[in-house]
Amino acid sequence: MQLNRSRVLPEGDKTQAQNVGQLIHDVLEHYRPQMADKNILLETDFDPVEAFVATTQIHSIVAALIENALQPMTQGGEISVTLIDGKYQWELEVADSFGMAFSGVESTAHNTDEMLPLIIPFPESDQLRNAHRAAISQGAQIETWNCPQGGTAHVLTVPRLHKNQKPNNQFSKI
Repeated sequence: MQLNRSRVLPEGDKTQAQNVGQLIHDVLEHYRPQMADKNILLETDFDPVEAFVATTQIHSIVAALIENALQPMTQGGEISVTLIDGKYQWELEVADSFGMAFSGVESTAHNTDEMLPLIIPFPESDQLRNAHRAAISQGAQIETWNCPQGGTAHVLTVPRLHKNQKPNNQFSKI
């Protein structure tokens, strides 16, 4: 007996061409009242991105990144959501102004006086662990950064497939 190793999507979550920015916008609209109640400013900057995506997977990852940013912000702040279209990948960055992902972690010095952010290798919360698992299952990744200006950024990077790659385990297929 031969096993079928293709990824099974939940019913109704077929991978199809989508406007990724619109999907992200739809998730953000759900959180706008909560942001307003907490006095949180939301800034967005979206490149137009058309890609084949599993809608439920994208929604769950974006929701996890937004909830992770909102959770510690009880006294206001800022969340920035940026969608970038690249030739070989598209990226979604969710950055917050609250504080460092890990309080004892400092930025690392490189070459001259330049301070670069430190990439945090593993997520801290269950939300981020689940988002990481969902991203990895799709051939994508999430990096967590301590920002030099303060705050934390989570970057979802979704590679685009090359002509000869199989589309089974990828979000982005255009």
